[in-house]
Amino acid sequence: MKYMFMAAHEGEYAVKRMCKVLRVQRSGYYAWRKRKPSTREQANQVLLGLIAAEHAKSRKTYGSPRLHAVLKRQGIRCGHNRVARLMRLHGIVARRKRRNGKSNACSAS
Repeated sequence: MKYMFMAAHEGEYAVKRMCKVLRVQRSGYYAWRKRKPSTREQANQVLLGLIAAEHAKSRKTYGSPRLHAVLKRQGIRCGHNRVARLMRLHGIVARRKRRNGKSNACSAS
């Protein structure tokens, strides 16, 4: 978390100063930056591409339960919570049905 903050603010503050304030080693920060994404993160990126493609194919109407079902039918093994989390993190949201314009308020007779 500290390293992500440092990467986001690297243009504003000196790395040496941020390391001192956040009490981390500079070598640790640079090693973190150089490290390749984990296997899980790489798998999440692939899954995210599939989720985005299926979401677009559904004209942005499918939410996480339906997308999970579609992926499951295609033979892709993943949990529904993982699909929901990836959608939430990347702002993929299903469109909601619109009402007919009728109000639900009871009219007094």
